[in-house]
Amino acid sequence: MFDQRSYKLFEELTKHEKITKQEIMMQLNLSERQLQYDLEKVNLALGNNDLPRIEISNQLIMIDKKLRNLAKTNYLDINANQFIISEQDRSYLIYLYTFIRKEPVSNYHFQLLLGVSKNTALTDVKRLRKICEEWDVEFLYTRIDGYHLAGTEMDKRRLAIFSVSHLLSQPLGKEIIILALKSWGKAEVLVETQQIINQYLETNEISLVKSRKTEMIIHLALLRVRTGKAELSFTNLEKQMLESQSIFKHGKELTRRLFFEGGEDESYFVTIQLLVTLGIVTSQASPTLEMLAGQIIDEFEKNTLLPIKDKAFLKRSLYNHLVPAFFRITFEIPLFNQLTERIKLEYPDLFQFVKRSLSPLTLWTGKEISESEIGFFTMHFGGYLGSGNNLHSEKLTGLIICSNGLSSSIMLEAQLKELFPTIRFSRIHNRDKFEDIPSTNYDVVFSTIKVESVKPVFVVKALLSQVEKHYLIRDVLQKFPRLDGQMFTVEQLMEIIKRHTEVKDENQLFSELVNLFYVQNKSKGMNKPMLSELLTKDTIHFTDDKLDWRDAIIEASQPLVESNKVQRKYVDSMITNVEEIGAYIHIGKGIAIPHARPENGVNQLGMSFLRTKTPVLLLDQEEHKIDIFICLAAIDSEAHLKALAQLTKILGDNELLEALKAAKTAEQVIEIIKEGENK
Repeated sequence: MFDQRSYKLFEELTKHEKITKQEIMMQLNLSERQLQYDLEKVNLALGNNDLPRIEISNQLIMIDKKLRNLAKTNYLDINANQFIISEQDRSYLIYLYTFIRKEPVSNYHFQLLLGVSKNTALTDVKRLRKICEEWDVEFLYTRIDGYHLAGTEMDKRRLAIFSVSHLLSQPLGKEIIILALKSWGKAEVLVETQQIINQYLETNEISLVKSRKTEMIIHLALLRVRTGKAELSFTNLEKQMLESQSIFKHGKELTRRLFFEGGEDESYFVTIQLLVTLGIVTSQASPTLEMLAGQIIDEFEKNTLLPIKDKAFLKRSLYNHLVPAFFRITFEIPLFNQLTERIKLEYPDLFQFVKRSLSPLTLWTGKEISESEIGFFTMHFGGYLGSGNNLHSEKLTGLIICSNGLSSSIMLEAQLKELFPTIRFSRIHNRDKFEDIPSTNYDVVFSTIKVESVKPVFVVKALLSQVEKHYLIRDVLQKFPRLDGQMFTVEQLMEIIKRHTEVKDENQLFSELVNLFYVQNKSKGMNKPMLSELLTKDTIHFTDDKLDWRDAIIEASQPLVESNKVQRKYVDSMITNVEEIGAYIHIGKGIAIPHARPENGVNQLGMSFLRTKTPVLLLDQEEHKIDIFICLAAIDSEAHLKALAQLTKILGDNELLEALKAAKTAEQVIEIIKEGENK
């Protein structure tokens, strides 16, 4: 039988014709022993289905073509009874099973459902009760009613939505959900619901994000099966908001087709499901949201000190993401983002800046924004920042197909442009649009879902790890060796090293080579110095002179000019910006951060610090008294973010800020900075 880890191995292996042991171990973070154990499970399950085994020969794993074709077409008929469900996933399965129960449910029902002992089922119920508490739902048991749910109807549905999203992110998760429906003899309802919704969407040309559409279809199918639903409750203000959306009429009609006798409130719920699943927003949902998009961009620009070059473009794309996000946050519809932890780990500074920049959205909705939502907004801004590289020597045309929403698509596009600067990427397409594009219009396809084409198709994730980037480069170069004659693979380098020396640990060598070529200094933006590396004894100074604001900026930037990190014209640009734009450099608390565009004379990343004994009136205005000037010279959109994030943390700490203002020497300032970095 498969378990979920071994099935994940099977999924990854069938993406390749051949792959080395080291590669797959790195990709899935497996030890050699775990790989052997999981591969035995895979081959046992394949044998039970009369399918060819996956063999290892000379450290190379070979995957039969028949097996790869079956995996591509999802023809493998593996159901939930043929694999072992993880502990956490069993709890979510129990919830959905109980959510749609047709009769009182006992522990015995759970034993049959999961194929586990009485004690194991009780442990799963105990785990589920803790999950339910987080969603204001109670998982209760009485002799008359058996196991049942208590709480508001909306809270029960929110947890059902999250359960579906979580399970779909796991190997064979859809089969687990189908098991819940099959157990009540209602598997056909899912097929019927899918047909009704897809037909209606196609007829009315409504575009939804594919992955979220799948979640919506499953959830609505579960609601169609569920009996004894309590009444939903929406305020008059919420109803007016939903009725004002152009998609409300479609929500009403879909409710009629799906539920027949569904009440008025059910149509509001279906409308919410459509709104939070929207792909491209073709009609203006609200002038308020357009305004919010602009405010968020302004906040991001202010927080990161990044001048946004094409605000109109960013505003349009952000608006498309903001519309579904706004309704998710407003109605507290859960969003499961399995990339959140990776985003926080790989883009910690950007994540925090985006979180702060979403303050207009928080104020407008009055709701806390989840880290999952912030993660998608971070991908959106990260993709925008990463797409600024100019393409050159364009030889091939690539299509990008991403089913995970606009933010994921933008992030994927930015990563692909970085990896393959000689490929000209088209605008992003969904699968429906892709099928209408002649194959003569492109040379290669990068897709997050399986698609058919006569041209090479590479299935990728929306956010690629460094190891995955390496494999992708290798696979693309095998198909298109003319892309870049200077590129080589880590495997080629490994072979050369092994021919001339003894390698004690091949896995460790492979890992460090990948880090060398794909992690360290992949681009100039990857080198992000700490604040203490930029503000040093040479760049921190004090003055007792009474200065006007122009002279203060000149004085503050002098260390950068003297060290040739900036040209004199950069200083002039900072002054001109204040004259033309206003006191935007004043961030509050007597702190100003003068800066300008990198192309206006920045030679090297740098920062400088000036403390004035007498406060300076920025633009000669009393409301803009400044006693600390910190000049920033950024070389791109990323390299300064770590230092700026650390500075922001210090300035937001009243104790550290007071100490900074009381400092009399550069050494004291440096000590405060290091204390802030270590907090």
